[in-house]
Amino acid sequence: MKKSPFAEFSALQAADANGVMLPKGFSSRIVARSGTAAAGSYAWHGAPDGGAVYPGPDGGWIYLSNSEVGSKNGGVGALRFDKNGVVVDSYAVLKNTSTNCAGGPTPWGTWLSCEEHSSGMVWECDPAKPWVDAGSAPSLPALGLYAHEAVCVDPVHKTLYLTEDASGGRVYRFVCDASDWPEGAARPAMKSGRLEVLKVKGIVNDVDLAAPDYAKLKDYGTPQPVEWLDVINPEKAQAGVRSAMRTGGLTPPGAIFTKAEGIWFFNGIVYFVTSFNARIWAYDTLNQTLEVIYDGKDKDPATHSIDEPDNLTISALGDILVAEDAGNLEIGVLRIEAGTSQPLMRLVGHDDSEVTGPALSPDGTRLYFSSQRGTSGSSNGGITFEITLPSPAK
Repeated sequence: MKKSPFAEFSALQAADANGVMLPKGFSSRIVARSGTAAAGSYAWHGAPDGGAVYPGPDGGWIYLSNSEVGSKNGGVGALRFDKNGVVVDSYAVLKNTSTNCAGGPTPWGTWLSCEEHSSGMVWECDPAKPWVDAGSAPSLPALGLYAHEAVCVDPVHKTLYLTEDASGGRVYRFVCDASDWPEGAARPAMKSGRLEVLKVKGIVNDVDLAAPDYAKLKDYGTPQPVEWLDVINPEKAQAGVRSAMRTGGLTPPGAIFTKAEGIWFFNGIVYFVTSFNARIWAYDTLNQTLEVIYDGKDKDPATHSIDEPDNLTISALGDILVAEDAGNLEIGVLRIEAGTSQPLMRLVGHDDSEVTGPALSPDGTRLYFSSQRGTSGSSNGGITFEITLPSPAK
């Protein structure tokens, strides 16, 4: 089996000229800054957040990045690289949306951009097609109205999994109807299906699994059986629906996952993050069980470097890379067997920022990410980086 560059690497070295601490053999460069055109006429957006990389023309690739700016000033921007890694174009693929946090790539080559506000929606973007009008990136209200964080696709079971970044947030799934994702079709319409929320069997609905009274009710380090319950009034904003139910003496369905963040599908497992308690979870789609594979809360940073996890991505070789939205501002590599993590990258001088949008190039030789607010601490000070790896993660 091919050895990944993330399997073993040195301790972080002194920060380079870009303020990036990396292991030996890794190097960084800045590819875009908010407010400045990296190439073409598009000024790179403020507050760069979740991202993904797609194959581009002529052997190059395209990095998409959300803009977590509110008041319909958000959206998604693209950096297009040629086969030599030179930025040759930049453009918007989504405009006039709000607080686009993370999202997720699809197996059919599009980007699902998630709005993180109480009535947020998911929008589908084509990385190769610059924004023209509202028809350029359709909204997908069937995936729910809530503070969307991220989404991933299980093409085997024709299901999408989604996280809600809120104090009473849920983990959702959208099971496509047969008419929505017909047999033999490459992709779904994402318009017709069942929207459901995750519940751990044996624990009542509407309980925060991180709350002190419930945190030790079950050993979450072993697989726990789960069930999926229908979302009530899926066409309405879910925070309001839940509030109204509680006021009326009813219990909203599903477990609470406070600040559910990044999510990714790999080899039949859905991995997702809860930032509030520094946990990384694994949902087995075949056996329908859930377990904690990493718990970094109040642990020794020498063995548990990932403290406030947010976005995550998984390489073709199965390496799990997790970005922090606070703490030491690192990207860490998860060591599943040991339940530990090791820092791959740390930003220096970005104290009022967060690390966002980790994504690997199609050939596995480069890792992209952003410092959302850069060294200035302002959403207009975002910086997008590229890390060159010593060998391909593919």
